[in-house]
Amino acid sequence: MGNQKIIVDTNVIVAASIIENIKELEITVTHRFYGQSRQLFSIFDNRRDEKIGILTLTVKSEAFLVLSKAVKDTFIPKEFDDIQRKRIFFDNAVAFVNSSDHRMRTLMSWLLFLKPDTNFVQKCHHEVKEMSFHLKDVWKIRYNRRESKIKESQKRAENIQTEKYWQEEQKDEVFYTHRGQVEVEAQQLWKFIKKWPNMNDEKILAETVAIKRNYENAGESYQFYIASCDTGFFSPMIYQEIRSNIVTNEIKERFNIICDKPSVIYWIVNPVPTE
Repeated sequence: MGNQKIIVDTNVIVAASIIENIKELEITVTHRFYGQSRQLFSIFDNRRDEKIGILTLTVKSEAFLVLSKAVKDTFIPKEFDDIQRKRIFFDNAVAFVNSSDHRMRTLMSWLLFLKPDTNFVQKCHHEVKEMSFHLKDVWKIRYNRRESKIKESQKRAENIQTEKYWQEEQKDEVFYTHRGQVEVEAQQLWKFIKKWPNMNDEKILAETVAIKRNYENAGESYQFYIASCDTGFFSPMIYQEIRSNIVTNEIKERFNIICDKPSVIYWIVNPVPTE
């Protein structure tokens, strides 16, 4: 129970901070990731002495920079035409941002703030950038063209043994099953590539690697997790029940850090509910 450390990504701590009761409309407005993010923080609240949750320098800095925009986007999303709700937001924007800011500072107090040596982080960042370049090459070779994706699907289907009596339709089904998996992996890598170069996510991962190795150098062994809702880097992408772990698997293989959504990590580290 006590051998885990969880790095909280920016989007998780921001999401867990945004909730407001709008009396005029008799509704409660929350960030779309509020539920699972706040659930994860219940572990940090109930087990504060264990210091399971960790806050990095980049996450702390980025969270305060993006909070006000996140509050605005939560209350009045794009293409939202509720005039009354817009009026209420703009009349109370400062109050809403301030309350979210106060809530976020409280959540941060439940985390252990660690700032590794800058030179050590830069060394780890070099390894992270090597991983990013590798994933970019994987995209070019296996996913960036229709012909490449078909070839990748065929290659995977060939490794599946089929019975002699199988009809062509059954064999085709094997191919299309793999084709669906390849397409979702391609979507995730494309999201990763579109954010290139993703300096903030790379920095967060580099800080996590540095913190993990500092513990190891001190003779302390922990399973490290990164909780994130970002399907382009720290979280698997799920589309039509097909799950792509192509980025997160690379992180696990290189650094032994498990990345997933807050809801998944909550149940991994807390099989007995805290709420």
